[in-house]
Parts: sequence; structure tokens; C-alpha cells
Amino acid sequence: MSDSLPILYVEGKDDISVINSLLLRHGVDTDRGRKHLLIKDLESVELVLANMRDAIQAATASPVGFVVDIDIEVTHRWDAVRRQLQEPEELDMDPPPAVCPSNGFVGKLRTYPHPFGVWLMPDCRTDGQMLEHLIQSLVPAEHPLWLHAQSSTAAAARLIDDANLAVQDANKKWRRFSDAVRIKAEVRSWLAWQREPGVQFGAAINDHILGHDSPQAVAFVGWLGRLYGIAGLQV
Repeated sequence: MSDSLPILYVEGKDDISVINSLLLRHGVDTDRGRKHLLIKDLESVELVLANMRDAIQAATASPVGFVVDIDIEVTHRWDAVRRQLQEPEELDMDPPPAVCPSNGFVGKLRTYPHPFGVWLMPDCRTDGQMLEHLIQSLVPAEHPLWLHAQSSTAAAARLIDDANLAVQDANKKWRRFSDAVRIKAEVRSWLAWQREPGVQFGAAINDHILGHDSPQAVAFVGWLGRLYGIAGLQV
């Protein structure tokens, strides 16, 4: 029964499909949340953080984990995690480290038998990164379309910016992606040119369009293995 499975809380549905597919490629079939691990989408980083304390205190029977994109400076994201563990009163645990460990954080309440953990996507250490940077790391090395996806995305941004120079009314200017999320446009452009245009992230991993064993991916599944005690993943 899925209700008895340990839980991993994530920001969105893409996280669920990517994590399930990575686990499958590493030999662990979650059977869509019926084995090993139940992955729950809380729809935003804010909600994952806001639910952290309650979820940890409710996890008396099994481990619990949390995955959030770094998005901003990694020190600011980790500080937000530490606040959830320490304020308004500290949980009954050793203080979390000042810096997120590069192989993910695993902690434990003194009175609970099971651990909890936090992973900052994609690598626990790089400012401004997110799930799509993990996807980028899975693009086959030297794939001829990857540089084209990057240059085409940059060209699209320039086209919009140049067109907007002639638009005086701010409400009528053309909209484009922000530079902070340019990686989202790049990876989706690359996927749009594969044998199945626009396939979703998880399906691309399952179909071997994307890889599964970049250093970031291996470190992440290793953290999952340590946290949840999944044999074969603990590296």
C-alpha cells in the first residue's frame, strides 16, 4: 500500500517523473509509487519548505525527504532550509551544518528511529540552478544539437528584445523567458528535435534519449539510497 511507503516531497510533477525514471534506470522500479518510495508533488518550493517541519515530525514510521531547486544563491536556499529546522524552536536534532553537504543532507531526530533528508537540486552547491540543469547534465556528450539549442535560444531572446525596441507601449511589448530560466527553453528546444518531438523529461530518460549517470544524477540517487536504505543505490 502506498500509504505505508516512505515519502519524498518535491516541487512539481516534472520532479516526480524524472526521479522515478532515474531510479528505474538505476535498477529500482517504484511501480508508480507502489514500491520503495512515494513521491508527492507540493507544487512549489515555498510549500515544500513550509511543510518540512510538520512532515518530519509526522514521519515516525519511515524516512522522509525533500527536494527543492536551488534557483537562487545556494547559501540563501540552504539558510531557508535551516530556518525550517531551527525556528521558531529547534527540532530535537543536532544543528544542521552551515553549508549543505555536496552529497545531500541526512539528519535524524534524537527520539525517532528513521532519518530525514534534504537535496538541493541539482547538485547541492551551484547558485541559480534547478531541475533543468540536471536534465542538461543527462544530454549525451557532444550531441550535435545541444549547442544549436543554446544558440537558437539566445537568438530567440535577441529577436524579441530587438522587436521590442520599436514598441513604445510597455503593455504591448512581446514577452519572453527571463535569463534566469533560459535553461528551461534550452532543454525543451533540444527535446523538441528528438525522434519524438517534445517528449517529457521522464519519458526521455526511460527511452534512453537522455542518460542517467551524470555525476549530478549519480550523487542524487546515492543520496536517495542512503536516506531510504534502498539497496544498490548507496554510493
